[in-house]
Amino acid sequence: MRRSAPALLASVTVLTFITACSDSRSGTPTPVTATSTTESTSTKPPSARPREIKLDGKDPCQLLTAEQLPPLKIDEAGRPGNAPAFKAKDCSWTVTGADSRLAPVTSEGIEVWTSGKRTGQAEETAPIATFPAISVTAPSDQDRCDVMVDVADGQYLLATFSVSPSFRDRFPKPCDGARQLAEAAMQNLAK
Repeated sequence: MRRSAPALLASVTVLTFITACSDSRSGTPTPVTATSTTESTSTKPPSARPREIKLDGKDPCQLLTAEQLPPLKIDEAGRPGNAPAFKAKDCSWTVTGADSRLAPVTSEGIEVWTSGKRTGQAEETAPIATFPAISVTAPSDQDRCDVMVDVADGQYLLATFSVSPSFRDRFPKPCDGARQLAEAAMQNLAK
């Protein structure tokens, strides 16, 4: 017996519907949930952060206290600014020979650095205030280092430290300076 294409299609459709709505357990039949082909699967591993610290609305110049500035070799108040590359506000502290900057980034997660979506050599570093952290350097700029602290989904704290070559003996190495800056800010954020 030969069936026509429309009849065969109708039979397959009914069979698919019956199969999709069946459950081998007794009781009321329930539809089987189908996975959408538009869903994206995440390869991002679960974060090791102890909790989330949201940075929305945080004033970057208020992330450090006046008492924290002298140990960081900062002798003046921070200057508010913008970090358009991160769609964030930032605060910078410039002293003779060095520059420090903090930016609470809320437009992307730290994984943009480890996935290669941003340029720079990202390396895992020891946690800061028990939050995962990375350092990012560029081979073309050995006198600057960025440290990012993973504080929440889609958010991180950016700490940047750079030193002028003729002042290297007066300041910590760039990644050490960025880490100290991030540690000081995280002391306040984690309270």
